[in-house]
Amino acid sequence: MYQILLLVVLSASGSALCSQAALAASCTLTVDLAASRGPATFRASGFLHGISPVGPPRELVEPLKPQLFRTTVQDVGLWGRPGIYERAIAMGAKVQVELGSAYGCHVGGPCPGDNGDWSAWDKVIDQLLSVQKQKGYRIQWDVWNEPNLSEYWAQDYDRFLAMWRRTVGRIRAADRRAEIVGPSICGYDAEWLQRFILWAKSNGVLPDVISWHEFDRPRDIPAHASELRAFLKKHGIRIKRFSLNEIVGSYHLTKPGPTALYLWAVEEAGIESAAHACWEDEEKGVYGCWTDSLDGILIPKKQKPRSTWWVYRRYADITGTLVRVDTCAEACGIAAKDDAAKQVAVLIGCCGQGKLDVRIRFTNLDRTGFFRDTVRVIVERIPDSGWEHLAAPEVIQDCVRQLFGSEITVIVPGLGPFDACFVRLSPA
Repeated sequence: MYQILLLVVLSASGSALCSQAALAASCTLTVDLAASRGPATFRASGFLHGISPVGPPRELVEPLKPQLFRTTVQDVGLWGRPGIYERAIAMGAKVQVELGSAYGCHVGGPCPGDNGDWSAWDKVIDQLLSVQKQKGYRIQWDVWNEPNLSEYWAQDYDRFLAMWRRTVGRIRAADRRAEIVGPSICGYDAEWLQRFILWAKSNGVLPDVISWHEFDRPRDIPAHASELRAFLKKHGIRIKRFSLNEIVGSYHLTKPGPTALYLWAVEEAGIESAAHACWEDEEKGVYGCWTDSLDGILIPKKQKPRSTWWVYRRYADITGTLVRVDTCAEACGIAAKDDAAKQVAVLIGCCGQGKLDVRIRFTNLDRTGFFRDTVRVIVERIPDSGWEHLAAPEVIQDCVRQLFGSEITVIVPGLGPFDACFVRLSPA
């Protein structure tokens, strides 16, 4: 492991100054402050279920700047009880409602269109559309959850297509402004998606937002999105909007580094929205979906932050204009410069390949307009604390660096294989 060498002195004003030896590191990321990538919109911050009308408390939700909540017809407020719609909209988030949650299609149970009879399903859709109109809700209709799994769609593919065509036609006949999301399949299955999209095009029932779920390899997400965009362009389909309405697999549930990689991947791929998935928690039979735990980034029942909550919290601190980050094989990062706040911030996630020394090279600092001779550097480590509560990230550097020229390198030593870190630069 490389060791970091800090020389600490005091300036005339009494503030701490530090310098870092130019050490080799196993991983280098370059943050180019002259390469703008558009405004920070927090597109990757979203949750599947995870909240109720009253929990978790606002101070644990609103600072994460969520942009999407995906939920059921019951929990949104369309079906028999108060829901989360008003709370979500007040935070500036969009709401996706999974229509299949009103009916289901499980093995041995009723499914839409059984014995050629669609009347019960039609009645459900009409009732939901009526209540939605009465309440004035603007909802993204997610037609079905994971229809490529028999656990959620126990009939054949042709029945699913019949249900999709019937449902989309009924929604659009009632509301021409309605937004349709789908097919929300489990995993990125290019063959399944492409076959479905070509069928939907030929039948005039394309979704407005194409959705699927990603649970295993977040670094593959940009390539998946690129492949799908090329396919759409080839076939003259003008859908630009994608939603990963479930991300973060069960293996990654408590790991801050991989969680940061999912957020990076959504940003890198230009995905419109994403929602953290929910899984069984440490306690058997307890699930992040229904415990007001933001899908397990809070400890259920106790509602205290885990390390992964802090990843979302620091992601929300990346404000202003996103800039390019050249990544390495072992880590990825999201960065932005904020002229109003006079700060540069970067969130980095490790890929699980062992202990890592990370060198972060910030270039073109002169293009920000707010750095002069010295820079304050704050480095936080977000450790992999597993299921346990993490009261706050660990501050491992807080010092003033002399600025020579237009770039500076910050070395973060000894990050764990599933750690994340957050670096903030500001005028000293």
